[in-house]
Amino acid sequence: MPKKNVTLKTGLTRDEIVELLNLYQIMDDILQDASEIFDIDLSKLRRLRDGSHVLKQMFDFRPRIGEDGNPNHWQNYVMPDDERAWYHTPKED
Repeated sequence: MPKKNVTLKTGLTRDEIVELLNLYQIMDDILQDASEIFDIDLSKLRRLRDGSHVLKQMFDFRPRIGEDGNPNHWQNYVMPDDERAWYHTPKED
């Protein structure tokens, strides 16, 4: 069940689509190297990591909330309106 009052991004700007295209090119480049020469350039992995960060920020992908109320960063991220999405809530003194 989706969370209420969370806006999902439904439209993409041209710049955002260009970012998606850039990430596609990085992934394709790495996969091509891995399949042809069984080698991966570390600079390409860095570009892939940077691209994944851009996507996470662009769509506000969220870590899952754990049973203890803390974010589980090692699990697959979820959409921001997912009931399992973690949001920081400041503790009151």
